[in-house]
Amino acid sequence: MKTKTFIILLLISLSTFFVACEDENDNNGNTTNGDTTPPIIYLNGASDTSIALNTQWMDPGATAIDDVDGVVPVTVTGNVNKDLVGNYTLTYKASDSNGNTSIKTRIVRVKNEADTWAGTYTVTDNASGNTYTYTDNISISQTKNKYANVNKFRNYTNCTLELYFTEPITVNTSIIINSQSITCGDPYISRTFFGTGQITSITEHTFELFFNENDGTNTITGVENYQKNN
Repeated sequence: MKTKTFIILLLISLSTFFVACEDENDNNGNTTNGDTTPPIIYLNGASDTSIALNTQWMDPGATAIDDVDGVVPVTVTGNVNKDLVGNYTLTYKASDSNGNTSIKTRIVRVKNEADTWAGTYTVTDNASGNTYTYTDNISISQTKNKYANVNKFRNYTNCTLELYFTEPITVNTSIIINSQSITCGDPYISRTFFGTGQITSITEHTFELFFNENDGTNTITGVENYQKNN
């Protein structure tokens, strides 16, 4: 009887031992010690940030702490192109020795500082004693900060003229028309434009341009007033 009792107790002990061993190993044979908690990732800096186009930016990085392993490495994937307007996502990943993994992301928005000036405008053109009104669209450069494009200057077909908004962009800020030669208009000939201007209202998005136009034969001077349409 004592022998039978001893065998039963031995079997129970062995069963308990093997169950404990299984609990300490995951399905891949890795020791888990019951740890199922992933590390916590702390981003340095904001998780959503904006920078000006063409501005240097350095990833402030992140730190990860695990309740068992302490500080653990963080890897980051993704990149930010400072010279192209867009929203970029950086992904941070950290794992502990038991394979528990955490992921966090950061969004970096690369913006043209003149982006609020994009849109449709009513333009009043005054040149050589003549006045007329037309509609034009302004688009923002995707690669050059504070640059915008007037897509139909003086209502000429295919006449895209580049404007530069000086800093800071506020009332009376100067707008520069660097000398540009464009083949456009009717007649479809090469025309050279240059001039300056200024913002007259930030809230209403109005500005004026004082320009010179030369087609190789004639020189025209004038002013164009831009009023953004809501």
